[in-house]
Amino acid sequence: MRLATLSIPLLTMALAGCQALAPAPDVATIPHAAIAGTHLDTDGDRVDTFRALAIDGRNILPITDQPAKLIGVDATHLVPAGRSVHVEIEGLAIYRNTARRLFWDPMHVQGAVDFVPAADARYSLHGSISPEVSSVWLENDATHEVVGAKVSAVGRGAPPADAASAAAQ
Repeated sequence: MRLATLSIPLLTMALAGCQALAPAPDVATIPHAAIAGTHLDTDGDRVDTFRALAIDGRNILPITDQPAKLIGVDATHLVPAGRSVHVEIEGLAIYRNTARRLFWDPMHVQGAVDFVPAADARYSLHGSISPEVSSVWLENDATHEVVGAKVSAVGRGAPPADAASAAAQ
């Protein structure tokens, strides 16, 4: 009798818990915006890639055993419109030549941007990669305005005065 008395409330609580942890709605079914990565082929061997790593703390890069295959691939991700979104972004230069990749400065910048996307808007990641200073930013495709703040990192080739001014940005 006691077991039956306890099992009904426990079963009710378990079913209520399942309802509370319902999955988030599909972003494509609600007002949304798109964030796209970009890349530049700077010469025959080097590719500068600007991409999103995570959206609202959720990793969006596919898990692969060959991460170099993702360099130069421009992925697009949907984000809900009308609320603040936290996007972790990176810009990096990578060489197709394995020897250069092993022994050359990777020229990498990584950071985060918080912004409120507009419905049906498209945003792209852009940047500049150099041995002195590397930057990455999110840009509204329609207006070409920078959304949020630019993320910059001083490279190994920067003179001390340039390093201090880039760190202040």
